[in-house]
Amino acid sequence: MTGTSALPLACAMFAAVLAALPPPPAAAATLTTAAAPCINGERERRDESAVDDGEIRWTDATRYDGPRKHALAVWQYTGSRIKLRPDATTTVNDLEFVDYRGGSGPKDAVGSYVRDSRIAATDLIRFNITKVDGRSSDFQRSVAAHEVGHALGLCHKSGKVLSLMWTEVSSLPITEPQAADKANYSTLWG
Repeated sequence: MTGTSALPLACAMFAAVLAALPPPPAAAATLTTAAAPCINGERERRDESAVDDGEIRWTDATRYDGPRKHALAVWQYTGSRIKLRPDATTTVNDLEFVDYRGGSGPKDAVGSYVRDSRIAATDLIRFNITKVDGRSSDFQRSVAAHEVGHALGLCHKSGKVLSLMWTEVSSLPITEPQAADKANYSTLWG
């Protein structure tokens, strides 16, 4: 191959690689390793999480076992301090994964974290089967991981920061905590 024919081939290969890369989930999103602020007056507080004694004990009554397993696994990254463990007969259940049949309109949630502040009460992560069934596994994983983020006390983030904690699942779902999410987690839990 001569030097003159290698350049067009290299350019074509570079263009093919760029075309194969997914576009960023939000045009204005930036990658940051700093903690990102909450939006809409929300806040991140330990007492608004499902964490009890440095852990979340969970039970499962959902048909979305794969997304649940994925969400629990991605929040147990190296450096995470809160342990996510199945409930046992000798522990207090902090969180339950459940399904419900909700609305299908644009304002109906795909999933939700429901905090119950009563002593020894069980918080819920709810999946709206009307909006989750039939969606891609990445979409379902994104919803599950996002809601576990709420159970850990994290709030929603602006679309200007690359985050799992956006208010909506993007066309290219984020399925695990990003650098900003880990920074917020670290600020909250050490």
